[in-house]
Amino acid sequence: MENPMLSKIQDLRQESFLTETASYAGVAVKEILMILLVTAAAFATIISGYATMVTTGVACAGCLIMTLIVSFKPGTAGFISPLFAIFEGASIAMLSMIAEAFLPGAVLQAVLLTFTIAIAAALVFSQGWITVDAKFSKGVTIALLGLLFGYLLRFVLSYFFSVDFGFMDGGLIGIGINLLIIGLATACLLIDYSQIQEAVSQGLPKDYEWFCAFSLLITLIWLYVRCIDLLLTISNMSDD
Repeated sequence: MENPMLSKIQDLRQESFLTETASYAGVAVKEILMILLVTAAAFATIISGYATMVTTGVACAGCLIMTLIVSFKPGTAGFISPLFAIFEGASIAMLSMIAEAFLPGAVLQAVLLTFTIAIAAALVFSQGWITVDAKFSKGVTIALLGLLFGYLLRFVLSYFFSVDFGFMDGGLIGIGINLLIIGLATACLLIDYSQIQEAVSQGLPKDYEWFCAFSLLITLIWLYVRCIDLLLTISNMSDD
């Protein structure tokens, strides 16, 4: 989902009296550190045998709690971000392990695809090929709310009324849905880049480089999960 934390940039500037401001290099270094922590945590969870439903559930709950804390208290991002990255790694460990079992090389492919999309989105944004304005952000927000409503509706209909949505998980329909969601995640990346650019250019305090890295990591993890799902859907379709 799109990161609501980055929308608080104006408030962050008003809250801080620091003279040293954030830089793109600072955000990039912290983002790389968090990605390394995610990778190490996922690997450690898998080799230790703790890549289970229980671990995944606890890790996801921890990620949600930390996201809410940082959302309401952005100044805590510097302390929470490394811990959040570790929990994120644990939360995606089981998915990655299962994906690798069904499709050897799926994790590497998904990682490469995620970063390819992220780099391409950064290039598109830096060249100004897409205008990320209020209208663009509003459209993405509406799409995200529609996606969330769709997830909730599917859960209610399948859990309480036993409606089968299996046809949406495979074949061309499944691939199409995954591509649409990946496109939406990419749009969220563009908004992230735009808001980070605004934060740096307008003097976001340096302490909030962690805040920006934290927020961007959420989008990247979401994109990675959708890439895994897309690869598995394509693999299942080719096997059939």
